Amino acid sequence: MRVNVVYAIVGQAWEVDLDCPAGTRVIEAVELALEQEVFEEIDLNGDETYAVWNKLVEPDHVLQDGDRVEILRELVISPMERRRLYAKLNTSE
Repeated sequence: MRVNVVYAIVGQAWEVDLDCPAGTRVIEAVELALEQEVFEEIDLNGDETYAVWNKLVEPDHVLQDGDRVEILRELVISPMERRRLYAKLNTSE
């Protein structure tokens, strides 16, 4: 079966298509992706969360043919706090 694994940070994204056996779990697909040359720069800390088609899943979630696995990273700043800071910077005081 075919799955797509993606990881992104600000300004850069990595993506790889994998041929996996039926019954492959998310964590197994991520481990396979990390073995690919395109992902060699990626250094995961083990605390990542995962999503399949933008829906949070557990690492042991069994993938289906055509699934897109997203490796999610922790937010540096919450969206709410970012909006506050942006608004503060753009107001004339």
